[in-house]
Amino acid sequence: MSCVTIDILPVHLEFAIQVARAIEEECTESFWQAAHIVCRMKTPHSNVVALLKKLTQDVSVLEKDTIRGLLKLEISTALKEGGIQLRFIDRLTQVFVVMSMHDIELVYATHGKSIVLYLRCLSLESLLKLREIILSGLLLRVLREAIKQFIQTPRRIRLVVRAEDFNTCLYCLNSAEGKSKSELF
Repeated sequence: MSCVTIDILPVHLEFAIQVARAIEEECTESFWQAAHIVCRMKTPHSNVVALLKKLTQDVSVLEKDTIRGLLKLEISTALKEGGIQLRFIDRLTQVFVVMSMHDIELVYATHGKSIVLYLRCLSLESLLKLREIILSGLLLRVLREAIKQFIQTPRRIRLVVRAEDFNTCLYCLNSAEGKSKSELF
């Protein structure tokens, strides 16, 4: 039996304006509740896992779009049934579809001077995918859209990932996989 080291990467969402504590709490709680729902969906024989496996196969762009659509339907239905408020479902679905497609899980959410989402990458490949979607702006776009449902007019949201946090995750996953990569952030 082998032991795999998994580390968690904190991703900070910082606001240019002061946000009411109650709104931060509601936003954080919705992310956290949605994460639990999506996590429970990922059982070995679930439709979500089957769809995610299909996405890793060599399929056409049209087939990938169809699979993505089915994945969105599965997750949005589960969020509705799980008690997520209807006005948040579409945007939270987008967040969790993007993260699921890149093998990234939200394992904890908290708030304070920013909202902090703790993301787990189960492999070096998924950590590198996370890096790509951060650098491309995709993660910020889907998170910003979700947060707009809570804060009607967020002036500016910054996504901050500290280099030392990323590099610690990179080191842990490199060590677990026995590979050598240099610092990437």
